[in-house]
Amino acid sequence: MSEQAINVEQHGAVLVLTLAQPEKRNALSAAMCQEIGRVITEAASGADAARAVLIKAEGPAFCAGADLGGGVYGDDFHTSLHAMLHAILDSPLPVIASVQGPAVGAGTQLSLACDLRVVGERAWFGVPAAQLGFALDAWTLNRSKDLLGGAVARNVLLGMQRVSADQALALGFAATAGDDAAALEYAQQVAAQAPLALKQLKSVLNAHDGSYQLDEKGQALYAQCWASEDAKEARQARAEKRQPVFQGK
Repeated sequence: MSEQAINVEQHGAVLVLTLAQPEKRNALSAAMCQEIGRVITEAASGADAARAVLIKAEGPAFCAGADLGGGVYGDDFHTSLHAMLHAILDSPLPVIASVQGPAVGAGTQLSLACDLRVVGERAWFGVPAAQLGFALDAWTLNRSKDLLGGAVARNVLLGMQRVSADQALALGFAATAGDDAAALEYAQQVAAQAPLALKQLKSVLNAHDGSYQLDEKGQALYAQCWASEDAKEARQARAEKRQPVFQGK
């Protein structure tokens, strides 16, 4: 749907979902998250049921994260984002991300939710939560540790580091390198595998992700962070195109 900046096409057994708002670097809004979740959920049903899903993007960025012009601060954004991520996790189909440019914040979360990743030369991953005054949910923190490894997750989340395309390949976070055409070919190869086997394997690999929860202390810190003056300062600084000055309150 053009109003949500999502294009959907079927290429044989592969459903291709394209983030199509390059002028906004494909930043996610609640409406976009809802549409992606709906498409993913419906992909395995109907007369033209797919056997794999490929998520790619138009323009130089895969996804610049949440729409900080309003999206991440909206009441329904986090609910919509988490519903989209779990739609990908819960889908019986393998979901593959073709990351050809920066995947930042929610763009990295989208990449983490996918089962497999193909990276281009310009791809990189990063979650600048602390720079923006954000707290993160338990799923993102634990999935990052699971797929990137604990040390790299700490470097990214606490040390402001990026995961480059080469590093993603070396870590096994990316399955292979290539452009969108190569990613589609790879997705078609995955789609040719036995559907019931893929469904069972994915189900077991993702079995515990839904149980990730913040403990009582973590939840209190999460709420404190989002309600803080620092979070407001980060938003104002971004609007004013300056560096935020954090006070720890």
